[in-house]
Amino acid sequence: MRFLLIDHIEEIVPGQSARGWKNAAMSEDYFEWHFPERPIVPGMLVLEACVQLAGWTEAAGSDFQHWILLDRVKAARYYAFAGPGDRIDLALESVPCEDPERRAFKAESSVGGERSAVIEFEGRVVSLGDLENTDRARRMFASLRGEIG
Repeated sequence: MRFLLIDHIEEIVPGQSARGWKNAAMSEDYFEWHFPERPIVPGMLVLEACVQLAGWTEAAGSDFQHWILLDRVKAARYYAFAGPGDRIDLALESVPCEDPERRAFKAESSVGGERSAVIEFEGRVVSLGDLENTDRARRMFASLRGEIG
C-alpha cells in the first residue's frame, strides 16, 4: 500500500521551501483503528507528509532526477491532533547540510491556524528514476500544483 499524503502544493521554491496541505478524510484506512472512538491522524503520517513534501521540493529542484529518502528524524514535537475533516497545512524549509548527498529540513504543520507539529529531519538524495517513473512523477507534481485537472 502506498500512502500519498500531499493533496496540494500551494507554493514551492525548488530545493528550498514548500507549502502544501493534506485533507484528513474519514474514509482513510488508519482512522478505523487510530482510534475507533476518537479518530486522529497518526503523528508518523504527519511526518511522512512532510517528507513527501521534501521529496517534491528536491524533485522540482533537480528536473525530477532526485528524491529524498528519510533516514534521520532529529526532532518531532506534536502539539495538537488532526482528525477527520481537518486540513493539515504544511510548511517546509531546507536547512544547511554539510554533506552534498544529503538534505536537512524543518517542517511545521498546523490545523485551523494552530501549530500542530514541528519536525526536523534529514534524508539521502537518491535517484527518482530508481523509485518511480519520472514522467509519472512529473504528471503527479503538475496535478498537485493544480496545473492539470
